[in-house]
Amino acid sequence: MIDPVKILQRAWHILWNYRTLWAFGLILALVTAGGSSGNGGNNSVQWREEGRTPPQFENAPKSWEEFTQQLQNIFSEGIPEWGVSGEALTAFLWTVGAFIVFMFLVSILVSIAYYVSVTSVIRMVDEYENTGTKLSVREGFRIGWSRAAWRAFLINLIVNLPGLLFFLALLIVGASLFVAFANNNLNFTPVTIVALIGLVFLGIFLVIVLSFILGALRPFFWRVAILEEADVRESLRRGFAMVRENWKSVGLMWLVMIGLGIAWAIVSLLAALLTLPIVLITSLVAAAVVAIPGLLLVGLFSLFLGGPLPWIAAGLFVLPLFFLIAFSPWLLLGSWQTVFTSTVWTLTYREIKALPTLIVPTDLEPVGD
Repeated sequence: MIDPVKILQRAWHILWNYRTLWAFGLILALVTAGGSSGNGGNNSVQWREEGRTPPQFENAPKSWEEFTQQLQNIFSEGIPEWGVSGEALTAFLWTVGAFIVFMFLVSILVSIAYYVSVTSVIRMVDEYENTGTKLSVREGFRIGWSRAAWRAFLINLIVNLPGLLFFLALLIVGASLFVAFANNNLNFTPVTIVALIGLVFLGIFLVIVLSFILGALRPFFWRVAILEEADVRESLRRGFAMVRENWKSVGLMWLVMIGLGIAWAIVSLLAALLTLPIVLITSLVAAAVVAIPGLLLVGLFSLFLGGPLPWIAAGLFVLPLFFLIAFSPWLLLGSWQTVFTSTVWTLTYREIKALPTLIVPTDLEPVGD
């Protein structure tokens, strides 16, 4: 069995004595802090009586025509109250589209940096444990920029695949049912509705369980791929085999990390409150930093936008930088947590690999004097 206390103490020592890891932890925290959250809406389902289409669907074509007509009027006449012409409003939409494309490209670069950082932190901690060598940020990026980072991406994709496929299936089935119901081609009964709801909740439960299991195995999948240079299939096979053969040690470490996660949530909330004055200061610094590029963008957008639109467009482009600087103290706290967690699992992987394999000899002969 592994010693969780020893692993946690060693991970804590590495966190505070190997500060180069913080640079990569900032990238990891930046991505993990932007986790997505789903917003549920209130949906009401009614079934038809006597084959008639519900009133809301009967009025849908007319409402859609009114909406499109109002939209055309806005883009042709603009918003006179704001001093915005129709041409300026169209140009603003193109500017928003350019911002979306810009953020999409940035997200790609950040995602690449994330998997490179995952690889760097794992390899840097392993190298430090093997030789005691502390690598620089440049050397860390060099060992992280490898095929192992690509394999880490593919493994993460496989881990998240059940949730993605389930969401896509729900989207397709839901859209198909809605279209069929709106076109009077489908009859809903109370039994049908209850059955559909039951199937959805059963699917959600199964996806949550499967995603939890794969997510718990991911630290071992990643470390086999990164430290052993194994391909994706081999990483999945060997990682699962390692957990299966050492399930007591791994289970103990999982319980410890769950407890630490709860404790970290409480501590991080208190730390956020205590560092709120610092965040206010960094917010002022962020405002000063983005002021000049923001004003330059306002001047640029004023060439083809009118009213408040240049300020809104400029705000879109500078807000990401503002938030990055303003909330950098909280981002630093997140970087410590991500580096510590990664280090714990790397040390756990090393400890499990070092566990002796029990071999029972069957053909030994007695040794004479």
